[in-house]
Parts: sequence; structure tokens; C-alpha cells
Amino acid sequence: MAFIALITDFGNRDEYVGLVKGVILEVNPQAQIIDLSHEIPPQDLIWASFLLGNAYKFFPRKTIFLCVVDPEVGTERRTIIVKTKDYFFVCPDNGILTKVLEREKVEQIVEIRNKKFFLKEISSTFHGRDIMAPVAGYLSKGVALEKFGPKIKNIRRIKLPTPIMRKDCMIGKVIHIDHFGNLVTNIEKESLRNKVQASFSIAIKGRKIHKINNAYAESNKRRLLAIWGSRNLLEISINLGNAAKKLMAGKGEKVIIYFY
Repeated sequence: MAFIALITDFGNRDEYVGLVKGVILEVNPQAQIIDLSHEIPPQDLIWASFLLGNAYKFFPRKTIFLCVVDPEVGTERRTIIVKTKDYFFVCPDNGILTKVLEREKVEQIVEIRNKKFFLKEISSTFHGRDIMAPVAGYLSKGVALEKFGPKIKNIRRIKLPTPIMRKDCMIGKVIHIDHFGNLVTNIEKESLRNKVQASFSIAIKGRKIHKINNAYAESNKRRLLAIWGSRNLLEISINLGNAAKKLMAGKGEKVIIYFY
């Protein structure tokens, strides 16, 4: 059974997602398609990289990830297939795999060039439908990577925002606002291991939080809190409320952890 997981910035308002699925199923009617997310903010490669880097490991071995966040569509940027030990990734060569590559060893990379696996007509604005979707379909049928194009050694990476560590504090920032209004930061749980001491505070928009919750309900209703989200990223939240609206905070907002 072939699993193809989709991550795009297409949204669900227009026909784009449906067309990608239709092309895949035309190639391989037995493909099992999973919607990972279609609500990546438009052209937001940074959040796409974080989301993908935290999500892929929960999927079955040999899952194919079709990743279409493609600000440079129609240019000379390459399209690629990346094979790791357990997974395949079909995407533009634009850095979307940066977080995955921090955690996975690459076994093979090919540049997608063989037009035999493309649709007959190629739109300059929709390579996700016309190139990457049929390629993912053929890949799910067991077509060898070498058939799609030549091997290459290196692919692009992007600079991801990392917290600044100082003697008495760590300075991070909000990189995503989820459906519930939680402010998701770039502060990873592992980066704070052995650093959060008995006395610390988390500051955002002039407000301070003095603990990291294990559950939202540890705080009273409508109270501001910090919590490790399921992505193991620090989140600023409100129990049964919307932190983004309450604090009037958006992406890029500073979040500072002070150590005492």
C-alpha cells in the first residue's frame, strides 16, 4: 500500500488540492493520500520546514511526502526527489527539507527531469499538479529513482530562526499561530534541557509567566500560560482562549526566557 502525504500552501478554498489528488490517482488509483496540511501560510518555507520536520516521523515507512510550497515556481529552480532510510520527499529544491535534513541521513537525491513522468501540458504556475503530483504517483508504483533524472549531491537549505542564547536569558520568537490562537515559538524543548532552573520567567508583550505547564487545565480559564506543544516547541497559550488575539501578538514577536 503506497501512502502519499501532502503538505502545501494551497488552502482548501480553491481547486488546487483536489487537482493534485486527481493527478496522483490517475497515475496510481491504489495510492492512499493523506492531507498533512494545506494551510501553510502562503510561501512560508520556514514554517513548512518546521512542520514537516516534526511530522514526518509519525508516518509509516516508505511514505512519500509531496511538499509543494513553491515561491519560485516557473523559474529555473530544480524539482527533486530525496530518499532517506525510511521516507521519500518530492519537492522543489528551495530549502523546505532543511529541518528534515537535521534529523535524517540522505541516501539518494535525484533531480526530476524526465518529462515522460510529467503531464503533457505544463503550467508555469502549477508544477505541483503538472510535475510533482504525477512523479509522486509513479514513485508510489515503484518506479526507480534513477528513472526520474540524474543523481545530484547537494540541495538548498534555508536559514531557520534559532533562539539567541545569552548568559542570563534565551531570546526566541513566534514562528506560527495555530488554529486555536496558540503562539508557537522556535524554542525547542531539547534546547532548554538543563537550562530551566528553579527560578525563571517567560516574557512576552510585557507579560510574564513563571512556569511551563504540562496541561492547559493546570491554569485557570482565560489565564496566560506556557506549555510544550506536541511539536516539542514552546507555546504561549490561554486556557480556553486565544493568546494571539488577547496579546495582539503575531509572527516575529519576541519571547524571552530569563534565568535567575
